[in-house]
Amino acid sequence: MVPGVSLLLRALLLLLLLLWGCRDAQPARLGHPELRQEAEAFLEKYGYFSEQGSKAPASTQFRNAIREFQWVSQLPISGVLDQATLRQMTLPRCGVADTDSHAAWAKRISALFAGPGAKMRRKKRFARPGNKWYKQHLSYRLVNWPERLPEPAVRGAVRAAFQLWSNVSALEFWEAPATGPADIRLTFFQGDHNDGLANAFDGPGGALAHAFLPRRGEAHFDRDERWSLSRRRGRNLFVVLAHEIGHTLGLAHSPAPRALMAPYYKKLGRDALLSWDDVLAVQSLYGKPLGRSVATQLPGKLFTDFEAWDPHNSRRIRPETRGPKYCHSSFDAITVDRQWRLYIFKGSYFWEVTADGNVSEPRPLQKRWPGLPPDIEAAAVSLEDGDFYFFKVCRSAEKSGGVCPGILAV
Repeated sequence: MVPGVSLLLRALLLLLLLLWGCRDAQPARLGHPELRQEAEAFLEKYGYFSEQGSKAPASTQFRNAIREFQWVSQLPISGVLDQATLRQMTLPRCGVADTDSHAAWAKRISALFAGPGAKMRRKKRFARPGNKWYKQHLSYRLVNWPERLPEPAVRGAVRAAFQLWSNVSALEFWEAPATGPADIRLTFFQGDHNDGLANAFDGPGGALAHAFLPRRGEAHFDRDERWSLSRRRGRNLFVVLAHEIGHTLGLAHSPAPRALMAPYYKKLGRDALLSWDDVLAVQSLYGKPLGRSVATQLPGKLFTDFEAWDPHNSRRIRPETRGPKYCHSSFDAITVDRQWRLYIFKGSYFWEVTADGNVSEPRPLQKRWPGLPPDIEAAAVSLEDGDFYFFKVCRSAEKSGGVCPGILAV
């Protein structure tokens, strides 16, 4: 594998766009042999050629790989190496392969509609050795950091990135002493750094970083990138740290819109950094938070305002919201409707998460579903008519006036 695949691909695409012009570049004209060869190398590097399909014709394998890449990248699925697909391949991204991201995402979605017993059977069936840590208290060490950034600020970004995951799971992290062992090590390297030629860094752009699944516990970052702790310039280190830490915890890439674990670089904004799919993924491995949360919260959203976060400043202003914050504790139920909107239920409130990751304020159940009791135990949406079905098992008939309904349709 040529380590500079993405760099060459970017150069070829830029040259072709200059020659043809954006409006004139049709899919049929993007069949340049060198461009196709680099696209094939890119797809192989990031895990899009399946071993099961090795007996199929090369053209079929390539078309299927393009289709899978387009699905993961939220592009129109055509199986054609068009301009939009080529442009996506040149964008800065994580160096970890996208292998199995489709299957892992499908399992999480199907788990939303299953009961606790089915979830347990699925977890045992699909569990693979080495894809998670078998403890909840993990140590980490920052081995080195970019020379242009101050050490205290980088350590603060690392601490906040770990806290992002501990805030929505049962995991807890602590920084190990410089001389002791650590479960997870964060290191900045340049070019080839002796962990495989395919993992060699390619300078600014391309692969920004990569990490290894448990229990190797390593995340590597390209020292040649223009790292920054600002949302307005450079590559925001906090976002990339949080993404790679997700890999060290056992999370694969996600095709969900705006997910932190999506393979491509996500700019730091004021919207929720973790999507509902990120939360489901980490909780499927390590469980829900144990009733504690120390990260700053924005109204109705997961912690995201890194620039304003200072764990040592007790005078910072925390926005107040009515009702609970959904990431502070476990959920009663969760479901998805036909428009891929996620509904999260807790007590007498619910939250609506749109497909692009935006989270609503906590809303009373009674305003949307009059007569619905609090503390429901499960929910589902019919894909045929869009009706909501709520499940609640009464512990005692006396609590419901002698009536104990099990299913409520709304």
